Amino acid sequence: MPIAFYIEYPRITAVEVGGSGRKPKLKRVVVGDLPEPRNDDGTLMVDRQGYLNEHIGAFVKENKLSGGKCYLLAGPDAMRYRDMTMAFSDQRNIDRVLQFQVEGVIPNIPIEDLTVGYNILTKTPEGARLLVHAADKGYIRERIIALEEAGCSVEAVDSHLSGTLNLGLLHPELAKDKPPTLWIDFAGTTAAISVVFGGEVLTSRVFISPYLAGASGATATAEGAKEEARHAQAEAEMHARMTQEYVLLEKAEKEDADLDDVAEAALPKSESVNIGEAQVADRIKHMSRDELMKFISRVSIEARRTLLMTNLDVEPERLLVSGLGPAGRDLTALLANELELEDAQDIELMEVVNPPGRGIKTPDVGEATYLSGVALKGLGRDYTGIDFRYGDLAPGTLFDYAKTPLAFTATLVLLFAGIMFLISFNQAQQFERDIFALRDQDRGPEYYFKAAFYHVPKDAKPASKEEAKERTYPTMAEDPANEIRNAAKRLKAHQARLQGAVEDVYAEPLPADQILAEVLKTIEKAVPSYDFALLRLDIVESGVTLEYLASLTETQAERDRLKAGNMKEADRMFAAFRELHDAHPEWFDRPPEQSLGNRASTGPEGRVADQMTLKLYLKKVEPPKRKKTTEKK
Repeated sequence: MPIAFYIEYPRITAVEVGGSGRKPKLKRVVVGDLPEPRNDDGTLMVDRQGYLNEHIGAFVKENKLSGGKCYLLAGPDAMRYRDMTMAFSDQRNIDRVLQFQVEGVIPNIPIEDLTVGYNILTKTPEGARLLVHAADKGYIRERIIALEEAGCSVEAVDSHLSGTLNLGLLHPELAKDKPPTLWIDFAGTTAAISVVFGGEVLTSRVFISPYLAGASGATATAEGAKEEARHAQAEAEMHARMTQEYVLLEKAEKEDADLDDVAEAALPKSESVNIGEAQVADRIKHMSRDELMKFISRVSIEARRTLLMTNLDVEPERLLVSGLGPAGRDLTALLANELELEDAQDIELMEVVNPPGRGIKTPDVGEATYLSGVALKGLGRDYTGIDFRYGDLAPGTLFDYAKTPLAFTATLVLLFAGIMFLISFNQAQQFERDIFALRDQDRGPEYYFKAAFYHVPKDAKPASKEEAKERTYPTMAEDPANEIRNAAKRLKAHQARLQGAVEDVYAEPLPADQILAEVLKTIEKAVPSYDFALLRLDIVESGVTLEYLASLTETQAERDRLKAGNMKEADRMFAAFRELHDAHPEWFDRPPEQSLGNRASTGPEGRVADQMTLKLYLKKVEPPKRKKTTEKK
């Protein structure tokens, strides 16, 4: 059954679903602690990847989560969203140009640091409107590595908004037969506004959810809140008419100066998740009347702003609100009054997979909504079709891990071959002229070929067509080299015919691909440290040569975390390759040797490593003994 993971400090959450894409069912929700990666003295840990690997591995093993299809959720802190208009609607053309288009609308972040997906909102004869989901590539890579180290095979990576849409569109109140609906989903410090009609999302927009407006101690009077709301609405309308840019107000981006107070009131990064219903109800309960009015005004402004920016032909006739827990009914009525929509309703998205009275008891964590929607991808339901796992985030193969040293070796070989070609070009031309001269001389190959059959009686007819061909000199006027070579082959074949049938027996080479695979497994078995680096890996006929950096500053605490025992890294590597030698006597000739090279320079954080060279000697390939042939005539 599919399992979706959300990994963000200070906790790890996993959701497992079953059933089918049309009738999914929540199986379980598992929550684990993930403290910030700090040392005992409070400083940030250097090996954060190792820290994640250790904690996630323990979480997966403890809760038996490694089976089935696994999916990773990219949470709000890793995401950017943009609404873009393209001059065409063909997906192949969109895929080719999207990276270049996104680079211009997400400033201050290199496109190389982002992985991009999209879903098409509307198609017109003039082109298409897209909702672009851009995720932090480093954030995703760290979590994929940790899950795969824990034994989970990550099938795909998707955004929190995709999960919300995927789950929400299964709710009966958002079915195809319902009138145009303005759907507002609240998720912790962010909220999403969507217009749904006919079971399709016509537009969707994410903004800062301001219901914690008074959390930092800043309060406002009723008159001040009204005046600020009027000013913000006028500014929003003007902004919507002047630009089509679709902005995620992450931490209240500086584009809207009147949201500074909201940014100050936003939760810390460690709490920027979809908080549970009990927390939502408690925080709304403690809001003052002025803060509540400010919340209602801001949300209604953002809803109108979304409709103005997208300029849809469809006008919403009803309002749906989700994600506010027990306080949702009262706040929905207030929002409906502000937006002038008579038909309004509060819904709970988790009822789709966990019906009241028939479902299971779950922890009060709001990210279960995101995760349930993402896990539905494993049941065949995928509304946006987004998967951030492509390019350098795609699942790796054995060749991917070895391609860097192999590519380096291949580059050196090609460079050497190119230099040799340039040096020997004139010699090759002279060699070709010499071959022509050899073939055309008075007593050349043809003279000696015919001399070999001088004593054969002229009336002796060949016994077969093959023998007749062997007695005929192969004339090739434009290719003297092949002419000489073919003449030699025919003489040799005829001689073998005279001596009797002879079978050629060739030596069987050592399996280089299997040796490479075992060498890479041995490196992994030796438990490389945080400072380990493979500099060179050569496999030639005589042996295997490795050059690597072995840590000198690795502490016993780091070795304990890696479960590497008490041996230093160089000793661990050498011991592992001795075991490889003993396990494969059919490959290796004598025990491996390891030598110390030049000491590498000090790296980041004062880390120091030695450059080591380790050699494995391969057995010489001997051809098997020939079988006895028939006696010479």
